[in-house]
Amino acid sequence: MLLTKKHYIVISLIWLTIAVVFAAIIRSSFVVGMGSWFNYKYFLHTHSHLAFLGWIFNIIYYFLLKQFKLLDSKKYGYLFIALNISVLGMLLTFPFQGYALWSIIFSTLHILISYIFAIFFYKDTKGNNSINRKFAIAAIVFMVVSSIGPFSLAPIIANGLKDSIWYDMAIYFYLHFQYNGWFLLSIISMTAYSIKIKDNDNWQRAFNLFVISTILNFSLSTLWTDPGWVINIISVLSSLMQFHALFLMSKDIFIHLRKMDKFKAMLMKIIYLLFILKIFFALAGSIQEVAMFVYYNRNLVIGYLHLIFLGIVTPFFFIKISEEYAILNSSNHKLALIIYLFIFLLSELLLTTTSVGFNGDVILFISDLIVYTTWILAGITIYLSSRYKLEALNHNKSNS
Repeated sequence: MLLTKKHYIVISLIWLTIAVVFAAIIRSSFVVGMGSWFNYKYFLHTHSHLAFLGWIFNIIYYFLLKQFKLLDSKKYGYLFIALNISVLGMLLTFPFQGYALWSIIFSTLHILISYIFAIFFYKDTKGNNSINRKFAIAAIVFMVVSSIGPFSLAPIIANGLKDSIWYDMAIYFYLHFQYNGWFLLSIISMTAYSIKIKDNDNWQRAFNLFVISTILNFSLSTLWTDPGWVINIISVLSSLMQFHALFLMSKDIFIHLRKMDKFKAMLMKIIYLLFILKIFFALAGSIQEVAMFVYYNRNLVIGYLHLIFLGIVTPFFFIKISEEYAILNSSNHKLALIIYLFIFLLSELLLTTTSVGFNGDVILFISDLIVYTTWILAGITIYLSSRYKLEALNHNKSNS
């Protein structure tokens, strides 16, 4: 089935809208009684699967197809439909049963279909030796590798190890290679493509460093087990490698930024700075005492994940979608993006302060503020999503 740009973008944004509503409900549960209908873990599983697979996977899928001129291939349309049937299945099962038979079936189905996508994409782009393809292929490989995490949960649980470190390690393995591999390397691929980078030495070295460091940086996710100083050193080196890789790309990136209009350049600089901040936090987390402190302060873990998901990945794709419909510089859209980034940064600050050690009354006050900022962030995200969906539908009508 041949899908249009409208189908890919609108469906992705629908999942984002639902995911942020779940996020707001989950955060509200910390200060408001939810009743017997609410199960924190079930809703958390739903939120994370919709955010990862409904929003980010789908939007990366679309922009990679567009980048490599594969949108006219009907097989990718059929795959997209199958992928989203599986996401719908997760929405209808996870809130009510968590990880159980049907939710596992639907999540496994999505993984298996993503393997087919990986094979098709590799074959259909094989003649392309550009640096942006190298990053795209690496991103897809890491997406496939990340699935080892969820697939390992069944034998871990079957062997009575659900409360062991192996269960948590499997989840962290999945998260690491999704966030740092699939998400971020896809963005770098799209950046290299938009800049029209040739396969020069700096970008090739940066590619090698990112691939190696992404593998090695999983060590950061193991430090809470106190594995020994060698793993700390590996974690430090992997973060330094990413700093070096970003430095190698920075000249071309900033030359390109100077050619952009001021508002887009400002947004991209903020995303770039947040990327640097993400690497810095990973480097700081390589210190054993810091790693243990973060592990026992869940809001810091959530803040780090949100830094990537809400601070880097989602704004990047908001910019790309708005450019699809030439609305990036409309006044209402500009204001919405500025509010989004401001509330995001405020929520990150509040999440961090809950770990400082204030007394109970202050923590309760901050917890209330986090709920308010979560709902505001959800609201502005829904507004932006609705704006993009409306533009997509109107654009489709004008072209019909």
